[in-house]
Amino acid sequence: MLSHLQPEINFVLNSALWNFSIRTHYATFGQQMLSIAYEKDQLPSAKLALHYLLTTVLPYAKENAQFRLTNWSRVQKLLQLAENALVVYNLVNFFKFLRSGTRPLLVDCLLRINHRSLDGAKRRTIGYSYMTRELVWAGFLELLGFTIPFVNYHALKRKLRNLLRIEAAPQRQDERVELTADTRCAYCNERVILPHHMGCRHVFCYLCLKGNQLADAGFQCNVCDYRSETFRKVVVL
Repeated sequence: MLSHLQPEINFVLNSALWNFSIRTHYATFGQQMLSIAYEKDQLPSAKLALHYLLTTVLPYAKENAQFRLTNWSRVQKLLQLAENALVVYNLVNFFKFLRSGTRPLLVDCLLRINHRSLDGAKRRTIGYSYMTRELVWAGFLELLGFTIPFVNYHALKRKLRNLLRIEAAPQRQDERVELTADTRCAYCNERVILPHHMGCRHVFCYLCLKGNQLADAGFQCNVCDYRSETFRKVVVL
């Protein structure tokens, strides 16, 4: 019922979280668990307003544009370019953080604000000698989040399977395709839905075959290793 107000709901919730964390305690809830906080003298009212703008208002504006301006192709392209640029800047800042141990977030770097320890009055630099296990794992997960989308999992799985499998005799393209009531998809091993084949005698669901060929241009039959760039519908005579 309130789906048309989703951007506004998210904005109110994010504003409340920002108010009870950054504005009140000068630290996010995660930073409070790690006993660190921003330097109060580095976050005057003007910088607090900029922090709120960068971390809450701008994400709301992006979500609102993506939610309500779907027909504006130029706006969507600009948003995509800005999002890609932000990913690159975050990656650069992440490597900078691993090198210096300070300002792990891009907004920290833009506003030039540092952290301090809540355990005593002694100032510290969050570097390799002080970095907690949580920060190390968080950085590692961010790195995986940046790199995994660039890995073609389907092609890698096919190459590893071919490397480990004993070489099989190639199947002839003119082999007869057999389709019975008990025939199962060669990929998902379930009852075949919209049966198709790629030239060998094994039958696939349409979505299984089409999805694998879209994900991996060199997709082979996972039973006989037959390879074809096209596929045809199984015709019952």
